[in-house]
Amino acid sequence: MNRCPFPLAAFPMLALAFPALAETRPLSEVTKKIEAQILRQNSRQDIECYKYILKDFKQRKVRKADVFIVFDDPGIEGIGIGISETDENYSCEGGEMRAWEAGKYSVVKQFR
Repeated sequence: MNRCPFPLAAFPMLALAFPALAETRPLSEVTKKIEAQILRQNSRQDIECYKYILKDFKQRKVRKADVFIVFDDPGIEGIGIGISETDENYSCEGGEMRAWEAGKYSVVKQFR
């Protein structure tokens, strides 16, 4: 079943409108406590994917304030990650790194 995360530019508004449904934070505001929660609530493969994407963003010198992390979202069985003000949106679900565009995803990489 395809689940489509909302465009990342809309995530902050979504979190404000439905705070019980999802947590959306800029990476710059992810505390050690939140990081521990993300690590605890996701599979090893999804965490590996999450770290892979963050490493790529760091190498590309994307500012932490521009990277948004989505977790505790019932529409994503894992972690959503993207860069604000762009169409670059990913999710780490079921051991797959998924790139989202126009409501559909393509599997970029698998983590097994």
